[in-house]
Amino acid sequence: MPVFDSSWLIYLGAALLLVAYAIRDELKLRILIVISTFVYIAYYFLLPGGPLWDPIITSLLFVAINFWVLGQIAMERTTLRLSDDEKRLFEAFETLSPGQFRRVAAIAKWQRADDPSGTILTQEDEPSDALFYVFEGVISVEKRGRQFRLPEGNFVGEVAFVLNRRTTATTVAPQSVRYVEWDSEALRKLGRKHEALRISLNALLTRDLAKKLSSSYQPEDALPATPQSIELLEEAQS
Repeated sequence: MPVFDSSWLIYLGAALLLVAYAIRDELKLRILIVISTFVYIAYYFLLPGGPLWDPIITSLLFVAINFWVLGQIAMERTTLRLSDDEKRLFEAFETLSPGQFRRVAAIAKWQRADDPSGTILTQEDEPSDALFYVFEGVISVEKRGRQFRLPEGNFVGEVAFVLNRRTTATTVAPQSVRYVEWDSEALRKLGRKHEALRISLNALLTRDLAKKLSSSYQPEDALPATPQSIELLEEAQS
């Protein structure tokens, strides 16, 4: 029977490396490099005269590093290890990649309004140091004397955040409403560090604002003026 010539493994490993370096997609490139390295390990192990342990150990270290990088790439491209709530929130961040969203989610605070009379999020024509997203429930909004309901799935304070100006409305979250809060300065700092993330986030908030402007409030969206709501909104504006 013919004896297997292990020297062919050198050519196979080199061919895989050449293909890998011709690929622009980093995930595929790394996978091919790992496969090529394993081919080289097989060559060092099957080499006549016994295994060459020094290059085998060195190659295994290269494999370990590439596996670590592959894990980072997977985290950047998939929603692995996100909670169910985070996955649901990610659906609203349609302009962000999973990796960008992870960075934004890392500095998010998940809140539930616990004040029976309502939790004030923003006050009209006042500075705001936070951006909010209504996750579950409906909040009340007062703008220029008119009151409306704003359902879940909307940002609050996006104008103040994007334009770095005062807020345009007073918003109140009734008890049990769940919302997500970000510190504006921390979010801006993140955007300065990751330019692509900043552009994607601003595009998302601009789209959210455009959606609100293009939607006409129906009469049934208006909130009835109750003594409690009037008192709370007056307190927010004082």
